[in-house]
Amino acid sequence: MVRRLAPGDVEDVRERTHGGLHRVSDLLKKRRRRVPRGTSARVAAVCRTRPHASQPHLPSRDVSGNCLDESIYCCVVSRLHRRDGRPRPAPRTPTIVGTPRTERPGKTPMKLKSLSCGAMRALVLAVLVSGPHVGALAAPRDTEAPTRPTPAKSKSPPTVAAAAPGASTATAQWVREIGGITEYRLPNGLQILLFPDEAQSTTTVNITYRVGSRHESPGEYGMAHLLEHLMFKGTPTQRDIPEAFARRGVRFNGTTTSDRTNYFANFNADPDTLDFALALEADRMVASFIAKADLDKEMTVVRNEYERGENEPFQVLNKRVIGVAYDWHNYGHDTIGPKSDIENVPIERLQAFYKRFYRPDNATLMVAGRFDPKAVLARVSQLFGPLRAPAEPIPRPYTVEPPQDGERTVMVRRVGGQPLLMAYYHVPAITHPDTAPLLVLGMLLSLQPSGQLYKALVEPKLALAAGLTGLGGADPGGIRAIAVLPPDGDAAAIERKLLDIVEGRTGQAFDESELKRVRELALVSYRDQMKQPEALIQQISSLGATDWRLLFQLMEDIPKVTLADVERVRQAYLRPANRTLGRYLPTDKVERVEIPAAPALEARLAQLKGPPKVEEGERFDPTPARLAQRTATKRLPSGIALTTLAKQTRGNTVQLRMQLRWGERDETYAHHGTDLVARLMGEGSASISRQALQDRLIQLRADLNLTSEDQGAELTISAEQGTLLDVLKIAADVMQRPLLPADAFERQQRASLAELAGSRQDLEVLRQAVVRDHYNRARGVTIKDPDYLMSIDERIATVEATTLDDVKRFHARYWSANDASVAVVGAIPDGLDAAIEQLFGKWKKPGAPKFVRHIDKADTIPPARFDAVARDKTSAEMRMRLDFALNDRDPDYLPLLIATHILGGGGLENRLAVRIRQQAGLSYGVGASLSVEHFGDDANLTIGGTFAPQNREEVLALVKEELTRMTRAGITESELARAKKDLLEGRLQARADDAQLTEALLTLADQGEGWADAARRDAAIQSATVDQVTRAWRKRVNLDGFVVSTVGDFKDMP
Repeated sequence: MVRRLAPGDVEDVRERTHGGLHRVSDLLKKRRRRVPRGTSARVAAVCRTRPHASQPHLPSRDVSGNCLDESIYCCVVSRLHRRDGRPRPAPRTPTIVGTPRTERPGKTPMKLKSLSCGAMRALVLAVLVSGPHVGALAAPRDTEAPTRPTPAKSKSPPTVAAAAPGASTATAQWVREIGGITEYRLPNGLQILLFPDEAQSTTTVNITYRVGSRHESPGEYGMAHLLEHLMFKGTPTQRDIPEAFARRGVRFNGTTTSDRTNYFANFNADPDTLDFALALEADRMVASFIAKADLDKEMTVVRNEYERGENEPFQVLNKRVIGVAYDWHNYGHDTIGPKSDIENVPIERLQAFYKRFYRPDNATLMVAGRFDPKAVLARVSQLFGPLRAPAEPIPRPYTVEPPQDGERTVMVRRVGGQPLLMAYYHVPAITHPDTAPLLVLGMLLSLQPSGQLYKALVEPKLALAAGLTGLGGADPGGIRAIAVLPPDGDAAAIERKLLDIVEGRTGQAFDESELKRVRELALVSYRDQMKQPEALIQQISSLGATDWRLLFQLMEDIPKVTLADVERVRQAYLRPANRTLGRYLPTDKVERVEIPAAPALEARLAQLKGPPKVEEGERFDPTPARLAQRTATKRLPSGIALTTLAKQTRGNTVQLRMQLRWGERDETYAHHGTDLVARLMGEGSASISRQALQDRLIQLRADLNLTSEDQGAELTISAEQGTLLDVLKIAADVMQRPLLPADAFERQQRASLAELAGSRQDLEVLRQAVVRDHYNRARGVTIKDPDYLMSIDERIATVEATTLDDVKRFHARYWSANDASVAVVGAIPDGLDAAIEQLFGKWKKPGAPKFVRHIDKADTIPPARFDAVARDKTSAEMRMRLDFALNDRDPDYLPLLIATHILGGGGLENRLAVRIRQQAGLSYGVGASLSVEHFGDDANLTIGGTFAPQNREEVLALVKEELTRMTRAGITESELARAKKDLLEGRLQARADDAQLTEALLTLADQGEGWADAARRDAAIQSATVDQVTRAWRKRVNLDGFVVSTVGDFKDMP
């Protein structure tokens, strides 16, 4: 079963990141964006942006099952598999309760998404703010935004005036209010957007500068992104920005796209922290150091980020395609820039770039969540009002890309990965009226199982995934048609079929039912986004180079799109003469496609109406005491355990999580296809087809996800108060009477096999290949044991040996509500108890094996050193792991957690990040994490990082020096105070998430604990002393006991 974290704990390596690894599916999201690392894996994002990196991370190649566009890629590329050949589980969101742990090879339970209406909805939101060059920030947590009525123009709110001592009064002038967002503007040109919501327990401050790689000149490529890194290096009044954020428990980030750069800070609502965040942004707008010494260190960090991207074949393909697609416009340059410009940019040009674009009249300041609007507006006026806009006008790019004069092609060959086809078509800027029809066209072609590309390429097993995604940017941009091929696929035939469908040569027209489905999906996605202000602010940040109202305009345009509009834009833009596939081909006749200019923005937005109102939520502070007051538990007549936490939520949202358990580990491990049961339930039941299931979930404004593993399954539902019971009925139907069709089983099996084959040259796969025998021998296990670490070939053989009958037999024998627990948080509907009892109470199998908890015991793993050689990889990775006996009830646990956080957790202020990244400039990401159990005593301390291959021994030496310093000198009082603040703030923020609360309630019940135990752990962290932390470290950490492994292109090294 899934091992949960101890009550109140969050992951030691937190999501307060600015950077991360990148996966192939990012390319399917249309935009050149970099996705921040999550707490345990690379995560598929809305689109790729270039974030600055503050969060070190273990180099894991597992990826989330929460793919935003399952119809296009469904997370089948670059994902590791577990020891029996089945895919590894998606990483959890930061947990509220339990023990932070990293994945132990061979012991990680299976959790893969099988049903996701939310994934399709996210596609809509992704594309709305994506284009190759205008990207939504990948925030640490997805949130949604509310709706408020638009006031009449004759009732404009009064302006607010405030001034700093000795400064002239600056008046923030009211401009407009739409969707609960109020716009103001200062005389110096600063745009201010306020989105207050008392129902939120957190506040977000975001500032967006309308500058990105689009504004760079030759020799400056990558400068906007490099400058973003240096903006965290301090000002005369705030010399250590990461430490200042960490001291206040703030989660922060910075991202760069082709059109804009943004910085945001998210924190538990607190006036002093809010004042600090506002003051910091005002300070670094004009007073950042941008110093040569910082550039020298950060240049090598950014270079390593560039090198890591060069390890990803699909990222390289995307760079080459856009490079060929554009002759002159800067959209043809990747945001990170070329290696030569990163290494050689003069500090003087970087300083001039900063002064040229970082100014109040080129910025939008946004505040969302819980705050006092009048006080914030006054304080913003006081802080930003005195800042003067330079007399020189802001430079505006004026290059216009000429029409393409024929098909273009490019070929990229790299080691590893899977075959991919990508066709790029130029389209108008996102402000153009054709944007909405292009968005609808992309969904009509891509959604599964109704999309034409899915039906023509994926269902007949020609391709593993296919779709059309993307939009224009601030300037005319592009959309991509993509197909992922099996290794043995007929590339030429698939290419012809892909292009014929996309370019409309098949004669197959769309019908009104398809259009209706897309409209409903888009509007449901719109409503979802309006329920949380912080997420909407991040989406709006991505439109900073255009106008924030455009998001609302697009959603009003979508219902008006006709089939004629869709066909018109396809014929206008998706033509061979406007396509870049790869190689140059001469033609007898040159055909040019003119991209129309966008109309005047005010005319474009003249008919804009405000969005509908969303129900308000209550103010709720998620302290353990308050949570305990709202938590209620009971056991239903059938024996199902039910725990609820009722509260009024925005949009009347409600989260439900059900856990089923069965069997004994060694017995269930012998069965094949245990994870496939839940994945195949997405195909529907005897009473509802896959398409009808997805359509019904859209109508109910709900998400339904199922995961399964050897010893249990989990159902999660996100719905609204009025729809939860209907969704629960659907879940009961597909769980108890699944269709489990043969064609879907074959499709899943083929995708898994292709993914395994394509991962052979992945760094993490190569690293595990050299350490697996060492761990298997130390544990004394064989391929018949659950703890055995399989090779890629053994995993492939296991997948090939799995049959549909295996899946059906496992469902028939084990799946039931014999051992069931349910947790519900939010706007709980009347009749919930009776509905659960009616739908699941009689789902019993008396003969099914009862659940027996497996207790993981610590293994003695001898120290060793392994170096794996990869081919054609510009970045390397390392892992140091120490196994020992410890559980979360041991007095040493929390002190050791604090010590690990000081060593390699939090943001840039931990010891490893300061020494290896900030001082030595050798790594883009390095960090440490502690993993312990609640049941059992299997624990480990893991350190990981990335670096250039030639720096391997230097990086390892610096890590060992920091480990030795921790043992000999211990920690300081200031480090202890910062770690306490960071950990406790993170725990409080995690408890503000309703979905995580459902998991917390199940975990507490499973462990026989309550919120008082979470409060006790909080208190223990707060009361920990320097002596306790140092003593626990010295007792538990044997510096000579680590297994050290590295992987990279070490061909020129011993």
